Amino acid sequence: MKWTRNTNMMIYQATSCMISYMVIGQVSMEGQYNLTGSLQAAILGMDFSWTCSTTISPGQTHDVVIFRRNDIDVGLIVRFPNKTCKAFSMHPRYDYRCDTDHTFSLIIPANSMTEYENNSMWRCEYAGGGYRSSTQMLNIAVFIRNISLSPHDDPMTLIEGTTNKITCFVNSDANPTPVIQWYIGETEIGGTEETLELTADKIHDGRKLLCLATNNNKSLNSTTLLNILYKPKVAVEPSHLLDVGLGEQLTVRCRVLKSNPEVILGYEWSVLGENDVIGRETNFTIERISVNDNKTLQCRARNSVGTSEPASVRINILLLPARPDFIKVICCNGYAVIVWVTMISGFDQQESFIQVTSSAVDRDFSNASTVVNSTLNGIYSVRVTDLFPETMYTFRVVTVNQYGHTTSNAVSCQMKELKLKEASIATSIVAVSVVLGGLVILAIAVASFMYMRVRRLSTKEDDSTKSSGSTEEKSYEMQLSPIAEEHPYQEMASL
Repeated sequence: MKWTRNTNMMIYQATSCMISYMVIGQVSMEGQYNLTGSLQAAILGMDFSWTCSTTISPGQTHDVVIFRRNDIDVGLIVRFPNKTCKAFSMHPRYDYRCDTDHTFSLIIPANSMTEYENNSMWRCEYAGGGYRSSTQMLNIAVFIRNISLSPHDDPMTLIEGTTNKITCFVNSDANPTPVIQWYIGETEIGGTEETLELTADKIHDGRKLLCLATNNNKSLNSTTLLNILYKPKVAVEPSHLLDVGLGEQLTVRCRVLKSNPEVILGYEWSVLGENDVIGRETNFTIERISVNDNKTLQCRARNSVGTSEPASVRINILLLPARPDFIKVICCNGYAVIVWVTMISGFDQQESFIQVTSSAVDRDFSNASTVVNSTLNGIYSVRVTDLFPETMYTFRVVTVNQYGHTTSNAVSCQMKELKLKEASIATSIVAVSVVLGGLVILAIAVASFMYMRVRRLSTKEDDSTKSSGSTEEKSYEMQLSPIAEEHPYQEMASL
């Protein structure tokens, strides 16, 4: 329908006086106008609509809305009191619609949505002037065509603990501005900006970093593989508490659990609480365990990123008693006198027992009935009673502590039946006197023997410590029998 407009008034041909009166009479009425688009950005070849919402003051009987494009009227919509809706189009590109009593729409059909509409300025207003919406720009949507990450490396190499800026680039004309989301693996990490500040963590090593950009309900993504460089992580094998006996050999291994790069530049072994490096190979060996090795070992490994945190293992020395050494065995009439020496470990209580077997019985050693003659600085003199004449007896000494036992070498003597003569008696008295009366001289001799033995053992331990180091890898296993509730030598008499 053809129409013209004068200042502050619409004159419509082929319309009634009522419409003219309505337009003129509403100049002073108050109202609010709001213009919204159906999409954030129009898409070429798709319908797009502008919706004008109004709030009309009480007493108003007619709703009249004009749509303007670049300050030029393109259409007018009237809703009459009888709820009928009439549109007056001034541009063939557009259609109109009454949505509700106070909501009106201008539709740009798909065939009219062309570049011609890009950046056009739109508003809706009251037909009589004075009330209007804010001006809105119609932008044509531009989809994301390309997306990339910077740095462009794939894989992207980062060092653990460092903070790195990674940027997700999309085509600059994308409209509306794309929504950015960042993911590591399947987990969204919260960044929504084009530039992500990522603190490298070894848990991200080998996982994909993804940037997802979305506009106009369509998305594109760009990914790269993360290569996180980090210091080695190590463990000592065996990793549990190591129970090991004196004189045994011990080998432990510094095992690298994880490392990037995998190339290990060196190893360091040390003792907890000490600064000295005692080994620089994968394996560390103590050739002969001594009481001084009751300590905690630590190992570290180093790659191009740095040195690992230490891994440690505790060495627990099982202080088995020293092996008893026989000094003298004298067989007398019905009994035998046995003298031996046992070194005291100084750490645990220990007991010594005599075991005996004879040619008269076909059985292994059993506990002997003994009487203590004397003890002096680890020198023991014991009388074994209830022995039969004309019998060959073999004796041995067993020393026991909580970690186990050791057994001396076996010695034998022949019991002979002696007639009760003075000479025989004198011989027995002299024999016993030699043993019992000479303990002081014997103590001096044994002390010298013990000194030389301790010195020889210390020398071997020093040589063992110096020779401890790396050897080719070997499996280390040990088994400690539990201490029985009953003493394993419950039939023996304690000395």
